[in-house]
Amino acid sequence: MNRLRGLFNYKVIIVLLFSFYVIDQVGGAIILRLFKSAKSGIVLKERIIFFETNEDVLFLGSSRAHAHYVPDIFEDKLGVSCYNAGREGTGIFFHYAILIATLERYKPKMIVLDVDFRDIYDRGGDFGDNVFGQLRPYYGLINDEFNEYITRKPYDFIFNQSKLLRFNKKFLNIVAANLSSIDKTSKGFKPLIGNWNGMNKSADDKNFKFSSEHLDILEKFIIKAMDNGVSLVLVSSPTNKIFPEDFLKIIKTLSAQYDVPFYDFINHEKASRKEFFYDLEHLNLQGAENFSKMLSDTLLKKIL
Repeated sequence: MNRLRGLFNYKVIIVLLFSFYVIDQVGGAIILRLFKSAKSGIVLKERIIFFETNEDVLFLGSSRAHAHYVPDIFEDKLGVSCYNAGREGTGIFFHYAILIATLERYKPKMIVLDVDFRDIYDRGGDFGDNVFGQLRPYYGLINDEFNEYITRKPYDFIFNQSKLLRFNKKFLNIVAANLSSIDKTSKGFKPLIGNWNGMNKSADDKNFKFSSEHLDILEKFIIKAMDNGVSLVLVSSPTNKIFPEDFLKIIKTLSAQYDVPFYDFINHEKASRKEFFYDLEHLNLQGAENFSKMLSDTLLKKIL
């Protein structure tokens, strides 16, 4: 009797495991198909920046990159195709993943990386280790280097093997991206319309702790771009955020060490006027257009 019961339990376990496997494979295939058919939002933007860009110049960075670089202005001035690959709410860990994915497909002529103090100081969240959960859906879709890069912890391997679980952080975004067909971006750029009231609410940002791991990834980003013959430009676009005092010193040291141009617009007199800002940190459309014209003039004279 005990033997029969054990055999029955064994069969139940096999059936359950098989059922989970089928659900995982079928469910994962459906979500992946929805991901590939995304028509709007973050999911569409990520699909493009990881799998579809082919432009000569890419702008990378977080929300300031997303809202500050107007591709049409750079195209008109520089005579090359451009795409704004900025992804809000992310930092250097995410940008390096984009670089790996991009170089697997092609080598852009230039990458402009908008560097933020959160790229070398630990803010946590998706500016830190949490971002690898956001990158999990792309496991197995790019290359071995990408797979190894986003597998950070022992249990990551389990999630990465699952076709369904890897999408858990993006499921709602994927569904929403298929319900709306309105893409509010133009070549990746999404303007911010409005004016900042001038109030400062981010004085505590200067207390973030320096992260050697963040700096290491930023350095790897520079080396990888250079090794692949990509012209790299580092930029800190206008903002009213309070930056740690040694941030610019660190970036300038990296710039000099690898002979990579760095342009600091944080407090630029002609780019940082109050009327150019949407909020404390981001330029509005007028400010983005003004900044893009200034930077494109600089690139035309010194880079291309």
